[in-house]
Amino acid sequence: MPNSKPFPSKEADLNSYFQIAVPYLLENRIRLLISQANQDLISLKLEAWNEIFPQSQNSNTKTKTIIQIKDGAKEELMTALRAVYADIPASIWTLEDRNTLNVHERSTTRTPAPVPTTVPIGQVNTSRRLEHTISFTNEDGSSAKPFGVHGCQIWYKIGTPAVDPSELSFMFTDTSSPHIHQFNGEHVGKNVYYWLRWENTRGETGPWSDVVMATITG
Repeated sequence: MPNSKPFPSKEADLNSYFQIAVPYLLENRIRLLISQANQDLISLKLEAWNEIFPQSQNSNTKTKTIIQIKDGAKEELMTALRAVYADIPASIWTLEDRNTLNVHERSTTRTPAPVPTTVPIGQVNTSRRLEHTISFTNEDGSSAKPFGVHGCQIWYKIGTPAVDPSELSFMFTDTSSPHIHQFNGEHVGKNVYYWLRWENTRGETGPWSDVVMATITG
């Protein structure tokens, strides 16, 4: 599918682009399968642009109203061109077409999610009996998950601190903070030691967080 943003940001360059793109499309209308309606549309929108743009550049004619009309004409022409580009089958585009119109082929290769390199920072609210509310942020303080991260794995051990991850029990992988976990009454007064780590969309995990300790209240 063609790039949806092929237009230069500077208006002088954009004007030059319009003067090249529309005639090129009309000249190649049969090969590019451009409908008569779209031909008429881009011709009409270019005509409106060519009438108002010089007025917006002339200090003797430039007014707020002229600028507003010019901005509207610009948006309408870009919208019309995007519609034309979207209608052209991908198989028809040539390298010359893409270079002339600055419409690049969209990559079909997805960038794999990176293995997480940061750690989540965990906090536990114990204000409700037999319940822990486990919240987490990224190590930079951001509430947003790192790029490519699916969720935060929460592991824990009740009673004594874990020395090795093999001592931990898996609780949950939560895609958003916080996670709420309820305990049985038999654990009232015991400490829970939490280890957290990010998991990406491919199931790969990052480094462990610092241990967070919280007491199960009764």
